[in-house]
Amino acid sequence: MLKRILFLLLVAIFISTSLFAGTTGKLAGKVTDEKTGEPIPFANVIVLPETSGLGAQAKANGTYIILNIPPGVYEVVAFRQGYHRQTQNNVEISLDLTKVLNFKLTSSAYQIEGMDVVENTIEMVSANKTNSGRTISAAEMEDVAIDDLADIIAIQAGVSQTNGELHVRGGRSNEIAYTVDGLSVSDPVDGGAALALDMDAVQFTDVKTGGFTAEYGNAQSGIVNMVTKSGTSEYSGKIESISDHLIPDTYHSNCDQVKFVLGGPVLTPMVSSLRDKFTFFANGTTNWRDSRYWKHYKNDPVEDLKYLTSENFETNDPYRNRDDFAGFDLGDRNFNDYTANVKLKYILSPTTNFTFSARGSKSKYKSFSYIWKYALEHFSAGETMQNQYAAEFNKTFNIAGQPANLKLKGGYYKKDITRGPDGIDYEDFFVLNEANFDSLDSNELYQCTGIDYLTDAQGLIGEESIYPWSITSDGMEKFVIPFVRPGSISGFFQDDENSILTLRTDFEYQLNEIHGMKTGLEIIKHEIKKNQIVSPWIIDQYRYDDYLNRDDVIPTYWFYDFGTLTEDEIADSVAYYNLIEKSPTVYYSSVDPGGLEEYFTVNTYRLEDYYAATKAASGFTDGYEAHPYQGAYYLQDKMEWEGMIVNAGLRFDFWYLGEKYKIISDGGITTWEDFGKDERFKMMISPRLGVSHPISESAVMHFAYNYQNQLPQMQYIFTTQTWEDAITSNTPVVVGKPDLEPQITVTYEVGLQKQLSEDYVMDIQAYYKNYYNYVSTREVQSPDDSNVSWFEYYSGDYGSARGIDINLEKRLSSYIMGSAAYSLAWAQGNNSDTVVQSETTNLREFPLDWDMRHNFSLNLTFTVGSDESFPVPFTDFEIPSYIIEDFTTSFFYNIASGTPYTPTTEAGRLLDTNSALQPFTENANLKFTKKLYVSDKIYFKTYLNIENLFNKRNVYGVYPYTGSPYYDGADISEPNSSYTAEEVQYVHDLGTRNPALVSQGRTYTIGFAFNF
Repeated sequence: MLKRILFLLLVAIFISTSLFAGTTGKLAGKVTDEKTGEPIPFANVIVLPETSGLGAQAKANGTYIILNIPPGVYEVVAFRQGYHRQTQNNVEISLDLTKVLNFKLTSSAYQIEGMDVVENTIEMVSANKTNSGRTISAAEMEDVAIDDLADIIAIQAGVSQTNGELHVRGGRSNEIAYTVDGLSVSDPVDGGAALALDMDAVQFTDVKTGGFTAEYGNAQSGIVNMVTKSGTSEYSGKIESISDHLIPDTYHSNCDQVKFVLGGPVLTPMVSSLRDKFTFFANGTTNWRDSRYWKHYKNDPVEDLKYLTSENFETNDPYRNRDDFAGFDLGDRNFNDYTANVKLKYILSPTTNFTFSARGSKSKYKSFSYIWKYALEHFSAGETMQNQYAAEFNKTFNIAGQPANLKLKGGYYKKDITRGPDGIDYEDFFVLNEANFDSLDSNELYQCTGIDYLTDAQGLIGEESIYPWSITSDGMEKFVIPFVRPGSISGFFQDDENSILTLRTDFEYQLNEIHGMKTGLEIIKHEIKKNQIVSPWIIDQYRYDDYLNRDDVIPTYWFYDFGTLTEDEIADSVAYYNLIEKSPTVYYSSVDPGGLEEYFTVNTYRLEDYYAATKAASGFTDGYEAHPYQGAYYLQDKMEWEGMIVNAGLRFDFWYLGEKYKIISDGGITTWEDFGKDERFKMMISPRLGVSHPISESAVMHFAYNYQNQLPQMQYIFTTQTWEDAITSNTPVVVGKPDLEPQITVTYEVGLQKQLSEDYVMDIQAYYKNYYNYVSTREVQSPDDSNVSWFEYYSGDYGSARGIDINLEKRLSSYIMGSAAYSLAWAQGNNSDTVVQSETTNLREFPLDWDMRHNFSLNLTFTVGSDESFPVPFTDFEIPSYIIEDFTTSFFYNIASGTPYTPTTEAGRLLDTNSALQPFTENANLKFTKKLYVSDKIYFKTYLNIENLFNKRNVYGVYPYTGSPYYDGADISEPNSSYTAEEVQYVHDLGTRNPALVSQGRTYTIGFAFNF
């Protein structure tokens, strides 16, 4: 025993592994003689098919353990000479859990023909589960009335979705760790999911809401682990087309999707012996859509606003030049998404395999904003590229007669984001106009007519820039239009690159029948490149002058005599000299170097110098390059007794920021910011404890205590601004802080899982969570100048959450299966986000922006299998199988409390934070699916998915004075109101009806698929 322990510790230190997210499960049990009950030593237990290489030989006491089994439903066979083979089917293996499967073999001395087959019922209660959450299979996701993976995650107990962001048990949206096949795909800069996967690529989605074991880290609230599909020894695939605009006169997004799936053996035609060894799985998707706002992209400001002073604005129609075929638009639309995924698996031996994956996505879009409705031509547009490459070596072996598994993993992930005004490069904001340049003029900033600025106020250079964006009311022009003027240009540019290189190994060792050990180390290298520019039309005088004072910028000056020279004589009197002082200002002197009675000198520059100075001084840059490291080490012991399972572990997380990082300042100037020695390295320790106690064959209690740490987002550590910027800045300066403390969540959880009947199981959990060290800001005063101050990030905010989650699940019987989830929750804190504030921060807790008191979801599926008929309830009529076989109807319903908002008085004064509630939300979807089989493996499928079945207009946002999404409370009846006139009132009311504040109406999506 001592040798085993020493060996394990050596493995922990020198091999070191990290299973950041589990991708397999475990099978354990005992083989006994059915008649005598005695153990059968050295029996073989194999997971079918036998080519899977998954199996074990029972020990002398009849017990066996099989590690590293991918999740799924299997057949398992046990056999030994002198006994009949016994096969058990419907054996379900779940992520990170142990399935107990016992065999009772019959001696071959008894005359029983054939093989013993045991029909198992898939267990609904997991006796060794010490955490809360749910694993969703691909089969469940296929026919549910929800077509988006994020929406499926959102309907799980303990999960809510507000404004498109997921929250787990009251935590912030960036507190969820997302992994694909155990490799992180979370964004290190601002958190959240980075890589999007199509549901066709996912075999299982494991959503953990609490009770994390030690191998899960850097997540305060939740874990979402997606396990992708692998190929098999048989070819299979799918081609699918989906559209939401086939039914006329309905709400839609003009969305068309095309999907394909193909999997099977790689080299079967050439090398048949590799059919079971070398397989692949590939899928891809294209999604073209114009969004729910597609009608707003096309508009006529003259027609819509009616009272414009000028009628020369043109109709905006981005669709006019589109080609179409049979009612389907060709080419790009407002939003265009593409994904691809390839996974190769090679089985080197029954105990060794190698996997390689490559996946990526591309998104190209033209954004929509209601206030930019009439200026979308140059509103924000962008492109996002994401790629992930991963490799895994997997080896199962024995150490001292006990099973062990080793995984070596490596992954590279990269994300590129470019964004800016549509059709406008950064260089296009400034246009040289040499015809208007006067070499004998001062060409002062904002007076140089040789440089034209493309600004929000001026619009594009062209004829339309002279038209007033105002309305005529009572014979007067009034600038009350709430929409951005046509020709305006969005003032934000982004060119970011983030990459993650991950290296780790996974090791698992079954020390004995009770102790299953895991230990691990993970190393991640981040490459973060951020380059963002805002408000390029704002020219900073300090940077403008600083550029013209550079040594390589040579000015000239000329003399002008007020008293003696005529205008024609000025040109002949210009003298050029190099000057030491090069600030472009006017100088007076009593010295008369040219013999003129009165004169002044003016520094002048070439047009190109003014142009370069303008670019160097334009806008404000937020950019940097950083190369931090992140890692984790953990040690965990899963102890399994007959009446108790204990998961105990300890986790160490760390980061290393490096010695310095590069700052890209305003004007593209590059500097380096050094870290102090005590700021470069940070480590966190997290104890984990989970206990599961079966109180009967159908009921299990569990308790969990978690100390969860998460590194602060990199955006709060690395910043462009430094404290020196506060000396010359007229706006608040926020400085990053490398010495931020890790964000901490302490969780207490207790749960009960109870099988109510053969088909129903209920899961109840109660939890309480405290959050510490959220990132906040505080004002810092300069010790040298009391008039200079700045803000810095620090770890000061806090919060708490508590609640009860209830999940009821029904397995398929009598044509019906489904689940229901209800959450009662409170989420409170002193801030909902990191905001710029002084020392007078909020001390009391208030409801957070995503606080959702009640959240109920229901998912029901009615399904009729092949060759099945359906008896209509309460009648003697039966629908024959040739009509209703292979038919599925799914119904989804959700109702949830409204989220809080901060109301205001009529004058705009803020009242108590988040003291009012938006209306509750309600949504229902209904999906019909029909399959038509050509053969056992070839079939056609068609479906209709009706979203927002009851056509409910849910409220997503309100005006704080009225609590209404349609009316902001402006009293247009008051005589002194600026909105009194009818035409002014009309334009004002139009501007308040933002469609983003309410949900879309009922939509119909139709899909056709060919499966083989």
